[in-house]
Parts: sequence; structure tokens; C-alpha cells
Amino acid sequence: MSVALSHHFLARRLHSLSGVIPIGAFLLEHLYTNFHAVAGPAAFNEAVKGIQDLLPGPLLPLAELFLIGLPIAFHAIYGIYIAYTAKSNVLSYGYARNWNYLLQRVTGVILLLFITAHVLTMRFGVGGLGLAVAHHPDQAFTIVQYWLAQPLVMAFYVLGIFSAAFHLANGLWTFAIVWGITVSTRSQQAFSYACAVFGVAVFAVGVRAAFAFVP
Repeated sequence: MSVALSHHFLARRLHSLSGVIPIGAFLLEHLYTNFHAVAGPAAFNEAVKGIQDLLPGPLLPLAELFLIGLPIAFHAIYGIYIAYTAKSNVLSYGYARNWNYLLQRVTGVILLLFITAHVLTMRFGVGGLGLAVAHHPDQAFTIVQYWLAQPLVMAFYVLGIFSAAFHLANGLWTFAIVWGITVSTRSQQAFSYACAVFGVAVFAVGVRAAFAFVP
């Protein structure tokens, strides 16, 4: 029993850590790159090329696999386990933290679907123009614009951005508790306000970047 509990304890900590580093860090970098679209197609294409120049040859796919893909896979699989074993009590106790706990599970499922669709279309060029951003950086803006010009796709992306912003912001709050950064009730309350502001900012930046692709 003690071994099982220790494994669960370690897995929960790794799950919390992976949500912030590297997944959360990658999300912020991804939003930063996307925000270049506000300055126009050329600026966005150059930003995409800049990433490829930073990680030339096989370095980019290796980084995508080991620094992004595998952490996301672990975070998603263990997150599904947490969601499956969780007992939501929002109907009995309608506290904000209970709702946040439920929304963390719901947004996690939405993000799993969103990331899968995003990777298939943008990274591997499935459907649409049949072009992948990674293989055609000089047409990156056109590829993204094709998808986001479709109202249903844009709505799905806005939902995905909201889910990512909430999941990261609420995840930061729980991360600080799990890792003993915020111990007192007062510090947890203060940090919850900071995380809420951070989540709104991430959502605003993400939505602004998305609509920059709309003609």
C-alpha cells in the first residue's frame, strides 16, 4: 500500500510539474509566435522560420517529441486517470474551488481534442490545403488563415484557447500548493487572484492572435 501511495504521490507531482514546465512554457511561446500575426503575414512567417532556424535539421522534431509530445502525452493520460477517478461534488457544495476542480477536468478533455486536431491540421497538414506549417513556413500565415476563416473552426479555436488559458491558470494555482510555494490560506487566496489575471491575459492574447488571421 505504501509503495502504491508513493507512486501516486510522485505521479501527481510530475503531472503538476509537466503542466507548467514544459507544457505551460511551450503554450506561452506558441502564443508569442502566433501574436506576430498581428503585424501581418510576413511577420508571422518570419517568426515560424525563426523557430526552425533556432532548431535546424532533426533538432526540431526531436524537441517536439521529447520536450512537447511526450510530456503532453503523460499529462493527458494521467489527467484522464484523475478525471476518471475524481468525485465531483459541485452539486452538493457549490464553492468556487469545487467548480474550478471540475472545469480543470473538463478543459483537460477539450484540450486533448483540440491539441489532436491542431497537430493533425497544422503540423502534419491533414485536410484543408494539405500543407503543414512546419514544412511550408513561407506559407504559414496562409495555412492558418485558411482554417480560421471558417466560423466553426474559429469557434473551436476560441474554445480551445479558453480551455488552455483556464487550465494553465488554475494549474498554476494548484502547482503552487502541491509544491509548497503557497502554504497559508492568505497566500493561496492572493495567488488565486494573480492566476485569474494571468488566465484572462493569456486568453486575450490568444484570441487577438487568432482573429489576426481573419481577413
